[in-house]
Amino acid sequence: MNTKDVLDAFAMLDTWEARYELIGDLSRELLPVAESEKTDANLVKGCNTKTWLTGNLTDDDPPLIEYRADAETPLVRGLVALLLVPFQRKSPEAVLETDPRPYIAGIGLAEHLSANRRAGMEHFIERVFQIAQHLRRQ
Repeated sequence: MNTKDVLDAFAMLDTWEARYELIGDLSRELLPVAESEKTDANLVKGCNTKTWLTGNLTDDDPPLIEYRADAETPLVRGLVALLLVPFQRKSPEAVLETDPRPYIAGIGLAEHLSANRRAGMEHFIERVFQIAQHLRRQ
């Protein structure tokens, strides 16, 4: 799914219960993190639930980032998948130019998360940018 698909789906779903089901469905689209990658170095600092995020460049021309993520709980896995939508399979430069705030506002996510989950979301997005910054230098 791309950001437009997600925004359209959220607009069609009139309850948060239905939207959480969609978030759960998105979790199945995550590229998996290998067990060997579930290290402290790949842990997203600031998340209450253990969440791992890695990224590698593809062989495409130009190279694109494929983010892989996992979390200890299904809900957080779904939220991670939702947050990765604007960034997945973009060049490092495009990721660094992406402002996720309109997307997050468009789905109304921040208003439906606890303060702890909102803070975790911000840390996760910060990590997305750190990975893109690192991969841009390669």
